[in-house]
Amino acid sequence: MIRRRFLRLVPPLLGLALAACRPTAPAAPPPAPAPAAAPQRPGELALAEVPDFVKVAPVELTSEAGVTAATGKVTFDEERVSRVSSPVSGRVVELLAHPGDKVRRGQGLLVIASPDAQAAVADFVAARADRALAERNLERQRRLFAEQAVPGKDVLQAEGDATKSAAAEARARGRLEVLGVDPASPEASASRFVLRAPLDGVVVERPAFPGMEVRPDSGTPLVTVADLTRLWVMADVYERDLPRVAGGVKATVRLVANPARTYPGKVTHVGELVDATTRTVKLRVEVDNARMELKPEMFVRVTVEGPPSGTPVLSVPASALLSDGEASAVVVALGGGRFQKRTVEVGGEQDGRIRVLSGLRPGDQVVAEGALFLKSAIEGP
Repeated sequence: MIRRRFLRLVPPLLGLALAACRPTAPAAPPPAPAPAAAPQRPGELALAEVPDFVKVAPVELTSEAGVTAATGKVTFDEERVSRVSSPVSGRVVELLAHPGDKVRRGQGLLVIASPDAQAAVADFVAARADRALAERNLERQRRLFAEQAVPGKDVLQAEGDATKSAAAEARARGRLEVLGVDPASPEASASRFVLRAPLDGVVVERPAFPGMEVRPDSGTPLVTVADLTRLWVMADVYERDLPRVAGGVKATVRLVANPARTYPGKVTHVGELVDATTRTVKLRVEVDNARMELKPEMFVRVTVEGPPSGTPVLSVPASALLSDGEASAVVVALGGGRFQKRTVEVGGEQDGRIRVLSGLRPGDQVVAEGALFLKSAIEGP
């Protein structure tokens, strides 16, 4: 009986022994940790999937034509603007012109209650009367001298008095001319001085207001009148571009806010000094503004046509350039879905490509389409 029970236990025990003798399979290694994502630096953007509308283009070396570009600003033609101050002391009592009004030369701009103007007219009237009296006295002394009724020294004295009175009248008249007062006008005897426009144009500024105290030595313009039919553009040209810029050459002005609109111009002056910080020279371009579309202080880009140099330069598609009115930038594709906004210094445009002076290297890839979308994502809300 015992033998039979033992024989029944042999197979299971033998199986357990064989299982214990088998080699143990090695345990599976733990999964490797996922690589840490590279930190995103300021000015960069990492996308898991790049949108289809984002297109990149390489930075290329192209032959430079004789086109020089510069950034600038619209300003008044200083030969056609007048910042009118008061030549007398007093108080503003009436406004005759308002900002935006077209005025003619000699037209009244405002009225100033001024004792100075009244005193100037009174001095002229008195000087004119003294001269008339001195001339009559001189004639009388000469007649009496001819009759041997007076000595010659009386004639000399009368001649001196007549000369002095004539000088005093001329000085008083000159004062009125400076003030723009006609002594024969009815308003000359009043204390109301009318400040008049010195040229035809538009009232662009008028900080004066009724009751304002004015003085001739304050230096504060009361009214600014400008002829806006012709304006200047003051641009900054890098010194390396000076050989292609000269007075009298044609230029094209393009608004930063509306690049599709261009205005023909002409270079009228190239500055004599180089800015020590920016290494640029001031360029003055004269632009016709008969349609009154240009406004002073507008930001513009100026393209000057000069002789070609043939020097290879870096260039990018014009569509890749981003501008905020003060600086230019592009979005560089770094690979692997990473993009970086980079500030660049640009030159002129030729055949749809913009010359790049600094900020990029040959072989760089820039975003030619969709750059504005990536720029907004990089800068954030």
